[in-house]
Amino acid sequence: MADIRPFKGARYNQEKIRDISKVMAPPYDVISSKEQDDLYKADPYNIIRMLYGKDFPGDDERENKYTRAAAFMEECRKKGILEKDDAPSIYVNQQEFKVGKKARKRIGFMALLKLEEFDTKTSSVYPHENTLAAPKEDRARLIRAIEANLGPVFAIFEDDGSYIGKILKQEMRAAPLVDLVDSHGIRNKLWRVSDKKTLEDITRRMSEKKIFIADGHHRYEVGLDFARFKNDPRYGYILTYFTDLYGGGLVILPTHRLLGNISEKAAEGLDAELKKHFNVKELGSKKEAVVFLKKAGKGQHRSVIYRKNRFIGLTLGGKKDLDVTIVKDLVIEPLRKKSEAGGGEILIDFTKDLDYAINEVDQARFSLAVLLNPVNITEIRDIAFAGRRMPQKSTYFYPKVLTGLVINKF
Repeated sequence: MADIRPFKGARYNQEKIRDISKVMAPPYDVISSKEQDDLYKADPYNIIRMLYGKDFPGDDERENKYTRAAAFMEECRKKGILEKDDAPSIYVNQQEFKVGKKARKRIGFMALLKLEEFDTKTSSVYPHENTLAAPKEDRARLIRAIEANLGPVFAIFEDDGSYIGKILKQEMRAAPLVDLVDSHGIRNKLWRVSDKKTLEDITRRMSEKKIFIADGHHRYEVGLDFARFKNDPRYGYILTYFTDLYGGGLVILPTHRLLGNISEKAAEGLDAELKKHFNVKELGSKKEAVVFLKKAGKGQHRSVIYRKNRFIGLTLGGKKDLDVTIVKDLVIEPLRKKSEAGGGEILIDFTKDLDYAINEVDQARFSLAVLLNPVNITEIRDIAFAGRRMPQKSTYFYPKVLTGLVINKF
């Protein structure tokens, strides 16, 4: 089953970094251009310079964001900004956050996970989403330049009896090595576990587990390709954050769809197309749309189309697939085909922010928005373990695991 290992993590030296929160960053794939600028300004040693560097005029094969990332990492090593721990360790991470007004905590740990080919018969690691070529090419160039995992893959396991959870909580009785509030208002704490007996207990218990990837499919697949390229067992593991399905801190936000560049002919026929598949209901306001979504019954699909100041509620009973797949097959694909028949290619974007989605349509940057409910965590587990995959950007696990707490330098 899951093969995990402790490792000598590289961490920021808090004797040289005055405010440790200023050198952290979210995962690369949720950083906007504005946040990228803000992180560059936050601290000259912010990990953004390695994680998600800027392109500059005149960049070429010798000088580019990937070569600059490698040079920056080497500078941090030489100056003692980044230092490797002296003993193999597992790193416990607690995040304290709010969803609405409700306070939540999520506990997990970071270790190395053996990279495996995805095979439901032999693998202990299961994906749940499809990947895109462009992000994989970007991450592949970065990992070849720096030979390190900066941010972890996010994986979920089932800790029946909370045996691993009890071990982690015992370790959390000590003062944390890191205690910071990040730029999104989330409190992050980190503990280092290096006791050999404790490490053996955790790795043994994890060896009995199947896990599925929540976030980081691109990073995992790139890591697997990189391991093949290096053809060296030392590169066969990837930095991974593990958390318990039953731990109480897992939050999944919906990922709404924004569609643009829809042809006039396709847009004109939308209402008739929707009525072929769904029970359609006009909704009077955003508030009414939110209530409509929340009232989805068991085995029932509900989504909302927003266009031209109209909220259109869609209901489908006896659903046999995920909401995101139903929307892809019955809403997005028909629009795509009709638009492409007219010589156009629709644009698709994703957001967890309902207000942002509505505003983008109001500002005419997109033609319509498809508003969705979040996917249930057990649905994701069942799809993963069955060897199936969801459409890209089907889930948004919140909060993201902070990048910079600990690095795996090969």
